[in-house]
Amino acid sequence: GGAARGSAMSAQKLGAGVHTLLFDLDGTLYPIENGYEEKVRERVFEFMVDELKVPSIEQAKEMWWEHFKVYNQTLRSLRQGMGFEFDRDKYWSHVRGDPADFLQANFDALEMLRSFPGCKKFVLTNCAEKQAIEALQVLGLEGEFDGVYGADFMGDVCKPERAAFEAVCARAKIDPNGTVFFEDSVKNLVTAKEMGFTTVLVRGKTAAEEAGQNGGFKPDATISAVNLKELREALPGLFIGA
Repeated sequence: GGAARGSAMSAQKLGAGVHTLLFDLDGTLYPIENGYEEKVRERVFEFMVDELKVPSIEQAKEMWWEHFKVYNQTLRSLRQGMGFEFDRDKYWSHVRGDPADFLQANFDALEMLRSFPGCKKFVLTNCAEKQAIEALQVLGLEGEFDGVYGADFMGDVCKPERAAFEAVCARAKIDPNGTVFFEDSVKNLVTAKEMGFTTVLVRGKTAAEEAGQNGGFKPDATISAVNLKELREALPGLFIGA
């Protein structure tokens, strides 16, 4: 009766009042397990040996991991951490390669994105914009976003640093309190939640690798992939009036 209906109405409808959707790219808009990220990482080590003259792949891996833990982005690890100088564009095109070798159209994500015509939609990635857009084209999603923010825009900062989020929010006029952020890296969600974003973890290899690093952090919702069915269950408030 009325009382039951009243209590249901007052229950927190996660996702209600949202006007913006913000997405990570790698591991969020496609599954990280498909081999693309692994290939990109291999190309990083090749770049370190071929272009930066690191003596061996093994040494490159050790150096990379030591600095990546601090800088959270390979470009910054190489430049700021290790002090290497090189052409950024050459680096990005070398390590990202051709996304079509690994990626394909993501119809589940497309259906989900098109279900919210009234929402602004952006991509926030630690990858350079040119290569991010190439990946989005292969995924069949490029036309769905109002903007793509990546390594070129963020400059000397990157996720999970608060300054990276703040710069993108200022430029894209994003209000975290009305925004859902989809991401497969828990450490990036930690910052987002502190800023007032509604946080959705896309569960996969990245979160497993980070297990135990983020002090028992709980995202607002967890899904296995970006799709409409799981989102309905995770964030019912998103669908009020949608």
